[in-house]
Amino acid sequence: MKPLAYSLSEPPETLKKARLDNIALVPASLLFQKDTYMPIANTLPTGSVLCVPQTQRQKTILSHVATYFKERGHHVITLPIERIVKRIKKITPPAETLHFSF
Repeated sequence: MKPLAYSLSEPPETLKKARLDNIALVPASLLFQKDTYMPIANTLPTGSVLCVPQTQRQKTILSHVATYFKERGHHVITLPIERIVKRIKKITPPAETLHFSF
């Protein structure tokens, strides 16, 4: 068996003792707007999970994730993206010119 290219060792004690305050699960499109959702996440009780789905598919996935965290004793809050970001770019279809033939 070939040895690994990297070595696995025990993490430092300070890293072992570190605990996350809260978890925020947001779409990648919100990562650059961290200052909008982090204050909300920081006001939640320690160990809480903030879920912000954007699409229907994300809502389905995050409902399973929320169930997972709830079963393990975490407080889960799911907010619609409209409550986090006030200005969402809405895609409007271009105006269409209809020509009628009589």
